[in-house]
Amino acid sequence: MRELGRLGAMVLEEEVTDGELVGVTWGETMYAVARALTPQPRHGVEIVQLKGGLSLTSRSTNDFETITLFCKAFDAYARTLPLPVIFDDADVKRIVEGERHIRHILDLGREAQTAIFTVGAITPDAMLFNLGHLSESERDTLLERAAGDVCSRFYDDEGRICLPDLDARTVGIALSDLRLKRTRILVAGGHAKARALGVALRAGYATHLVTDVETAREVLAQEA
Repeated sequence: MRELGRLGAMVLEEEVTDGELVGVTWGETMYAVARALTPQPRHGVEIVQLKGGLSLTSRSTNDFETITLFCKAFDAYARTLPLPVIFDDADVKRIVEGERHIRHILDLGREAQTAIFTVGAITPDAMLFNLGHLSESERDTLLERAAGDVCSRFYDDEGRICLPDLDARTVGIALSDLRLKRTRILVAGGHAKARALGVALRAGYATHLVTDVETAREVLAQEA
């Protein structure tokens, strides 16, 4: 994880220029990237949170710590989403997203031309399964059908959204908007993430990839 973070940080540092909007997500991998960043002589950079990060349990997403370290490295201004990543009710989510400040942050996330993110594995101990947002039925369905998640958007082996009702309650950038960005840096490694990573690459979500050798071999074996 430390090496993934270090190399992910190096790739991002090469890509970010003055005045740029940079979209970031959260999780253990992104926190590793954040901790590995070094001070960069940049001006006018803004770091935008691409999805909500509040947890309903004691397990922390480190979303605030992650974006703080990104801002420190690039002397940047933070644009945060102080919301849960998944709401209990889709109508409530739509009302909240209509608030002027929240709508502005979501618009900035779509406008950012550089994004750095990871994929989530579909395992019972995965972070997103343990933040208190999913019902038991949703957990069971995702464990059966999902291949992974990007920006907390769960997809199947064909790259299609699993559980549209759950997706409608999710706060964050849509996968269709992510795919339009100029620079999409995907940082992910480990056996548990190989399936999710392979699907994400086939779906065209990344322009840059940081992974480890064994995971790369496993993804290539899937393709073969």
